[in-house]
Amino acid sequence: MRIITTVLRALFFVSLLSISFTGFSQTAEEGEKLFSANCTSCHDINEKVVGPPLKGAHTKHKEDWLIKWVKNSQKLIKAGDPVAVQLYKDNNESPMTAFESLSDNQIKSIIAYIKAESEKKVDIAGTTTGTTSTTGDVPPGENPYTSRINWLLVIIGVLLIGVIGQVFGILNKVSEIQGKPVINWTSINGKLLLAFVSIGMIASIWEFIVHGKLTVYAYEAAAEHGAEYDNMFFITVAITGVVFVITQVLLFWYGYKYKADGKRKAVYYPDNHKLELIWTVIPAIVLTVLVIRGLKTWNDIMNHRDEKATVVEVFGFQFGWNARYAGEDNKLGNHDFRQIGVVNALGVDPKDPKSQDDVVVTELHFAAGKPVSLKFRAKDVIHSAFLPHFRVQMNVVPGLPTQFNFTPTITTAEMRTKLNNPKFDYILLCNKICGGAHYRMKMKVVVDSPEDYAKWLSTQPKLVSASAPAADSTATAPAGPQASLVTPATKTLASK
Repeated sequence: MRIITTVLRALFFVSLLSISFTGFSQTAEEGEKLFSANCTSCHDINEKVVGPPLKGAHTKHKEDWLIKWVKNSQKLIKAGDPVAVQLYKDNNESPMTAFESLSDNQIKSIIAYIKAESEKKVDIAGTTTGTTSTTGDVPPGENPYTSRINWLLVIIGVLLIGVIGQVFGILNKVSEIQGKPVINWTSINGKLLLAFVSIGMIASIWEFIVHGKLTVYAYEAAAEHGAEYDNMFFITVAITGVVFVITQVLLFWYGYKYKADGKRKAVYYPDNHKLELIWTVIPAIVLTVLVIRGLKTWNDIMNHRDEKATVVEVFGFQFGWNARYAGEDNKLGNHDFRQIGVVNALGVDPKDPKSQDDVVVTELHFAAGKPVSLKFRAKDVIHSAFLPHFRVQMNVVPGLPTQFNFTPTITTAEMRTKLNNPKFDYILLCNKICGGAHYRMKMKVVVDSPEDYAKWLSTQPKLVSASAPAADSTATAPAGPQASLVTPATKTLASK
């Protein structure tokens, strides 16, 4: 019996050791997901984006302090914390988003991920390796060999341009002495025109064949209106493509055929009413048909209203997205743009009964086959919400709510099977250049089966906590992913 007890104790301690050794990697893995969902719009590990690079941040500050800073940096700043105040001043006095909804363990996971990424080495070719390297710690993008080669190419290019300039200078002098051109530039220019249009057309065809399959138009749209949208797109591309080829070939061919040769005299040809009528009326008719069909399709999409459609509000800000789902009542609570970052990240009125069941998330989920009513608003500048796989795009304008209705048809799992890509994800992008970190402004989109969607939505926390205090708050945290979702209401909003 004692032997069995001893063995069981040994196995217990071994399991504890195993957990302690594997705990960091599991924590860092979870931290990577949290970092991607909450931090990448403003931060990178190695490069400055909106905020400073986070490499080595875990060594500069204590973990307890970092947790307080992430949860509410402005609280530390207002309390006069010297480190917090200095960070605030070093970053143009721009306050960091508050993440009060993140737990201590979640923030520790993010710190663990930053630590793991910070301790990675980069080899001489710029490839990230493990924690050891025989070539030294070379920062990403600073390969010395690549830098020297680039400078050498620049020097060679400058010298080559200088040599070509000298050669042409000598040829011009020879032409002046002989009284006639040494080189027939007109003939060379004509042949170059033919070469240019030939290479250009071949390159265009190659681009369509090779890179066309990499666009979202290479496979079916994942929304009901997508088939009609794609059909219109391909017809327009076909018509304009044919016109482009004909006009460009004629343009360059005439440039070659009728080049100056010293014998031919240009003919003055003021007008031809019949020709002008043809090239005016035919394009006008084609464009009218395209525009009318486009207007009809647009009206069919935009005038579609379904009372049972899932109501989702997408909130854009520099440089990220938040999404708010209407709860069981399928009605969004009222909001006041003046209260953004005061009562909560979206300025939603916590006193409004309709807001009690609203849900705020950092990734969008839709149910396949169920209509969605997407409502858009912005905090700062004009953004453009672009869901390429669903053929949806809508401007997101401060002070001017916009919306788009559509029905997703293909789940994420089904699309992964169709593309044979287990890592595929739908995505929401900003399609309008809105600032320096515009390219990082994105949100993951998941299309679930109706059952999985209902299960996911039931696990999401409510925006307004029933036990939220009614005390005053003067915090001014900007909106951001998971940013201070439940904070005390102010007298201003409470009195509305």
